[in-house]
Amino acid sequence: MDSGRCLHSSGAQGKGASAVTSKVTEDAIRAGARAMLHVDERNEAAVRVYRKLGYKELTRKLWLRVDPST
Repeated sequence: MDSGRCLHSSGAQGKGASAVTSKVTEDAIRAGARAMLHVDERNEAAVRVYRKLGYKELTRKLWLRVDPST
């Protein structure tokens, strides 16, 4: 199965993004795919939603931003 992305803007909070994510997750699992996601741990609202949907933390990765102008 092809991988896909489901992106949510910060303005989507409280506007059904949880329902959409739930449906996409269910459809992916039903099709035999493994559902995974990446979320910024500082986005506490998103982390709560994903945990409520059954997602569990498997790994953590450190991301560094480099400012090329410095």
